[in-house]
Amino acid sequence: MANTAFCIKQQAMTLGYASDTLAAAALQVLPPEPRYLNWRGEMLPAAFLFAPVPEQQFTDRLLDLLAKLQQQLDGALHNQTVYLILPEYAEPDSSTLNSLLQQLMRRFPELLQSDSCRVFPHGSAGVLMALNAAQQHISTQGNEPVWLVAADSMAQTSVLDAYAAGELSGVPSEGAIALCITGCQSGVQLQFCATDAQPASTVQSAVAALFLQLAANLKTPLKQLYFPDSGDPQLTEQWLEQYQHLHGVVDSETSLIFPSYATGELGACGGLYRLWHVLQAYEQGRITGQTVQCELSARLFRAVAVFAPSEAGLDNKDV
Repeated sequence: MANTAFCIKQQAMTLGYASDTLAAAALQVLPPEPRYLNWRGEMLPAAFLFAPVPEQQFTDRLLDLLAKLQQQLDGALHNQTVYLILPEYAEPDSSTLNSLLQQLMRRFPELLQSDSCRVFPHGSAGVLMALNAAQQHISTQGNEPVWLVAADSMAQTSVLDAYAAGELSGVPSEGAIALCITGCQSGVQLQFCATDAQPASTVQSAVAALFLQLAANLKTPLKQLYFPDSGDPQLTEQWLEQYQHLHGVVDSETSLIFPSYATGELGACGGLYRLWHVLQAYEQGRITGQTVQCELSARLFRAVAVFAPSEAGLDNKDV
């Protein structure tokens, strides 16, 4: 049976390079002007909504980002099904994660009010996990909409120190995004989704396994491949060295798309930005055929998903 098609009903974004939704949507056509941050005497290219404060708790930073996002939503999340995508926490019972959720519920009691709300503390890969769960919810609950909400920031002392030392490359950034996904007749179908959670030491074999699984579930070459790169060659190496395993499902017509070069590194929020980019591109007719989104979180989690426009009538395979 075909999967339920879905589309974006409502959206809100606040990003380091673009503090509101209109400006964020324009980033894909109007690349931002470079910005620089003086961090411990080093001038770093960076894009933050608020100036980094070395002594600020990371939890407080995330809550400030969500507060800025909420200003655009005007109560739209009250009593809604919200799937919250958070930075990567390797341990599900992490005391840091529990503290964050407690503070979040105190500051935004309306955010996770519904019994159907869920939390995905898996970094950018959590976006595709959340979407897979959201599509199932929409299918079984009579097209009841699901809000995907993500927030993350690179404005952490340890992370900025790594950029300053040259251990990380690209533009550190931050943001929060909310997308309301609902069922619709002429939207996009999620045809396939696979996830993996392995320690970083086995990341190459894990990505290879995901790509092989992906290739086994495709009947025709892909039109587009969305990758999470935003300027760090270490991330590129993770998928590039395993690209050979997509032999037969990529060809000279397959486009590789890297939306996050326009935003800087957004962490978990970057995965939701790329999903928004995919869905907008289909809606506007800028892409056709089958598309893969690949997400590689920093430590444990990886995910791939295959999308196609619902009118394509392509076969689906259950995973």
